[in-house]
Amino acid sequence: MNNKLAIFGCGGHSNVIIDIAKRNGFKNIKIFDDNIDLPNVTGNLEILIESKDEFNYYFVAIGNNHIRKNIYLKLKKLNLVPISLIHPNSNIASNVKIENGVCIMAGVTINAKTIIYEGSIINTNSSVDHDCRIGKFSHICPGVNIAGTVNVGELVFIGIGSNIVNNIDISSDSMIKAGTTVVKSI
Repeated sequence: MNNKLAIFGCGGHSNVIIDIAKRNGFKNIKIFDDNIDLPNVTGNLEILIESKDEFNYYFVAIGNNHIRKNIYLKLKKLNLVPISLIHPNSNIASNVKIENGVCIMAGVTINAKTIIYEGSIINTNSSVDHDCRIGKFSHICPGVNIAGTVNVGELVFIGIGSNIVNNIDISSDSMIKAGTTVVKSI
């Protein structure tokens, strides 16, 4: 593995991403953010684009789904490879499919035949049961429980501590408030 990783984003989410990257063996990590006055920031997005040949991989550490998608796709067009970062203290079934640019945090459980699509976040201590589909650039917040055979659309935000019952669909661009129990398709 080329040990050079560019991470775009320097907020709280980025701190968790940096830790996961280190746990995955990355030793040479450069942080980029539009706020170049933040500590440890190498430069803004323009600087990252100018120095793209230094990196084989990138990760966009932005919690906002739409912003994450826009930056992710902009960098992907430059032939940089989006990498998925999976915390070693997660529990993922062997037949789960995880696309590029996904973050799976500590304590997550993902069960059989689930697909996590590009650019999504499965946050701390969440569970995604069997045969689910988590759409592109969605954010499953900490402590969310998703039962089996749930289809989550693209750019969905499921707030902390929510519960989703089995066999339902959640439409793209939906926002589910923290602590909500979803019992029918939306």
